[in-house]
Amino acid sequence: MKFVGSRKLTWGICSLGILLALIGVFFLPQIIPMHFANGIPDGFGNKIEIFLFPILLLIITILTGKEKIKYILTHSKIFLTDTQYNLMTDGILGFVLIAEIYVIYASFV
Repeated sequence: MKFVGSRKLTWGICSLGILLALIGVFFLPQIIPMHFANGIPDGFGNKIEIFLFPILLLIITILTGKEKIKYILTHSKIFLTDTQYNLMTDGILGFVLIAEIYVIYASFV
């Protein structure tokens, strides 16, 4: 539980997203699906747009590590412990990472 309570998992998810984009850009086709409606791609973009996901992951990771933002989010209406705060942040990052993986997967199917 100490790993989850620290920011190591948060930076691990962010690093994994960056690594997936860096490796994936060499293997992705020129045009990749970027928007889906009912699981069917209906919006396409250039393969360089895969870097939008790591940028979002990095922004979320950096901003949620700031003490002022952390204080506001943990002391709003419901008090959150550090572990709960990190799990909430990791859940959001995990959702973005799953979206990135889905876009990479859908590019090859």
